[in-house]
Amino acid sequence: MNPRRQQLLLVIRAASDMTMVCGAWVAAYYLRFNTVFESPKGIPDPILYFKLLPFILGIWFFVFAASGFYRRTGQHRSAFIEALDVIQTCALATVAFVAFSYFYEEYRYSRIALLAFAGLHPWLIITGRSLIRKALRVYRRHTPPRVVLVIGGGQMLERAINLGGIAELTRGDVMGVILVGDDDAQAEGLAICERMGVRVWPEQADWASFFAEHPVQSVLIALPYRAFGYVEQHLEQITNQVPEVKLLPDMTKFTKFATGIEIVGGTPIISVHESPLAGLGSVTKRLTDVFGAIVGLMVFGPVMLLIAILVPLTSRGPIFYRQERMGLDGRTFRIWKFRSMPIDAEAKSGAVWAKPNDNRPTWIGGIIRRTSIDELPQLFNILVGEMSLVGPRPERPVFVDQFRRKVPGYMLRHKVKAGLTGWAQVNGWRGDTSIERRIECDLFYIQNWSLWLDIRIIFLTILRGFINKNAY
Repeated sequence: MNPRRQQLLLVIRAASDMTMVCGAWVAAYYLRFNTVFESPKGIPDPILYFKLLPFILGIWFFVFAASGFYRRTGQHRSAFIEALDVIQTCALATVAFVAFSYFYEEYRYSRIALLAFAGLHPWLIITGRSLIRKALRVYRRHTPPRVVLVIGGGQMLERAINLGGIAELTRGDVMGVILVGDDDAQAEGLAICERMGVRVWPEQADWASFFAEHPVQSVLIALPYRAFGYVEQHLEQITNQVPEVKLLPDMTKFTKFATGIEIVGGTPIISVHESPLAGLGSVTKRLTDVFGAIVGLMVFGPVMLLIAILVPLTSRGPIFYRQERMGLDGRTFRIWKFRSMPIDAEAKSGAVWAKPNDNRPTWIGGIIRRTSIDELPQLFNILVGEMSLVGPRPERPVFVDQFRRKVPGYMLRHKVKAGLTGWAQVNGWRGDTSIERRIECDLFYIQNWSLWLDIRIIFLTILRGFINKNAY
């Protein structure tokens, strides 16, 4: 879809969402005070409720944007998956609103009205988005489709279809496909074309004659990287004959993440590894980290004080142990931990990977390592911005040098801040377990980050992350 059209559609969806939120709040007021419910204090002035609307809109828009909801909106998803996403994100926004209402002391709002609003607004948003989809279908039916020629082959042709269909990418009807590439790519492309039921054209040498005989309004080029020399040979001839040409670049060879494009001085620059933690997302995550670290220090403060007393009583040396780890963008920092081993534990062996039945920890050290309490001082690392509550666990540079040589994509985990807990840890991949599976979890987290995923990981950590058979 044209970027301008995509942005316009995003604005329409956001406007629909906020309109439905307003409508739900107004409806909740009238359901509470103008139906079968009776209020012992009478019906409050509507202004008391309607003056909250700017705050409600601000909270809902911030949560929707910060949680990645509008970024996911641009993806091609089923109505059911989108509805689940709406319900989850609305639940998060409702929690934020309830917290805000406790600080907003001007008036004590009806709990029944809040419950009605919480139950009503997700369904109104879903209904609004359904109406937008139907309106788009009607618009497209009444808009003459363009004739499209696809030049592609192999997995890129498959990818063009999986992105939502060539008709969605080009807003037109496919006249046929010109298959380009080696024998394997052509065979794969032929199978795709048979499944699509479109005509396959042979490679062309005289584009002027071809387009004179078969006029098209748009050409989509979806070629694998190894076949892109074909574009260099023929692109100029094609652009001289067709008003619109679109390129679907093959970046799968270079990246495991989404790619980003920015325009600098009129020149497009492709960012190969685009992290979702940018802009508003990074601000939201930082605010969550600071709030979570403060709460964590308040909750675990007595436990940390007790451990701080026991550590020097059971082993000579300092309370804390500071160790060099690698974090965001490959930069190193000093991580804080409660000391769990004698101060000379690695004097002879050097850096050693922790294994089951490790006899180096002191008796209190063994307890705090099995319960992960030794990691709690990293809340201070979070407060100063060196770490995050959730993210890939930071590793020592000596081990990073080993893993980066044998595990593909290992260094991509440093696209985000290291975390106190992470997706790998709550799934049991910690300690002396598979590094490959751990990296898969870390990359999954980075690719799919959202505020909702962070909250889920934090709750899973509380439920099953502190005590684990692989913690030692």
